[in-house]
Amino acid sequence: MKLKKLLAVALTVVAVSALSFPVFAQGYVAAGPGAGRFGGDEMMMLSNQTDSQMMSYVITTRKGDLIVIDGGVPGDAPHLRDVINKKGGHVKAWFITHPHSDHVGALTKMLEEGLNGITIDAVYYNYTDISFYKKNEAYRADMVQRSANALTKLDPSALRMTHKGQEIDIDDIKVKVLNDPYLFENNAINNSSVAYRFQMGLKRVLFLGDMGPEAGEKLLSDVGAGELKADYVQMAHHGEYGVNKDVYQAIAPSVALWNAPEWLYDDNNGGGVGSGPWGTLETRQWMKDLGVKENFVIKDGDQIIK
Repeated sequence: MKLKKLLAVALTVVAVSALSFPVFAQGYVAAGPGAGRFGGDEMMMLSNQTDSQMMSYVITTRKGDLIVIDGGVPGDAPHLRDVINKKGGHVKAWFITHPHSDHVGALTKMLEEGLNGITIDAVYYNYTDISFYKKNEAYRADMVQRSANALTKLDPSALRMTHKGQEIDIDDIKVKVLNDPYLFENNAINNSSVAYRFQMGLKRVLFLGDMGPEAGEKLLSDVGAGELKADYVQMAHHGEYGVNKDVYQAIAPSVALWNAPEWLYDDNNGGGVGSGPWGTLETRQWMKDLGVKENFVIKDGDQIIK
């Protein structure tokens, strides 16, 4: 009798140990089906709808609320509208990294034409005085002014100026603002990008916008490697002469997010892979050197990560 009981216990232990549970970092076990990478949150990288590079993310929280980051060029607006509408049409928070057309053009167009049923609770951004853009990047200052004017079509309560160290909770997602815009005269608008670090489940996702070498070094100096450390990184300036390799070393990502069309990802100006002047092949090599395990690239269409 004792032997039978022992055998029964042993068989039970074997059966339980054979069950497969998705186990994540720090011993976290996914709570139910679909918990995936981000504990139930979903991140969508929208692909370019024109030949231009662009940046557009739509994040769906586990409760179903929407977060948008940038949005792309004006030509990307119809696709962005469609994605937002299919997800319910209500944007809880919209984050802007910097006011270049390939980042804020779609949102600007949508606001100018009318949101047509889409609602936006809050837009988080930080533009400096227009005189800075006119002085240091005059040929693009008109886009900054258009974006600023378009934002005024929203209720004033929806306009949220960010500041360094600010922490914003949207459902289960925690967002930290890592910097105020850096006001370099060189590559002025790109270098004024605001970096946002998202905590999604147990994963950190770092958005760098179009930061160049100057802003990247300043950010690393200001906040330190610990604040930059992230599991996922959005490649600065689409992987084209963005932040330096030492910044990516501090971030130490396992996944790279490339907002790059095929021509840019392959550094191809028409003469074949590597024929262009954009340096993206070198940046891709950096990611290999740093042990990045996955690359999501918009050249392959909309990327859904969950």
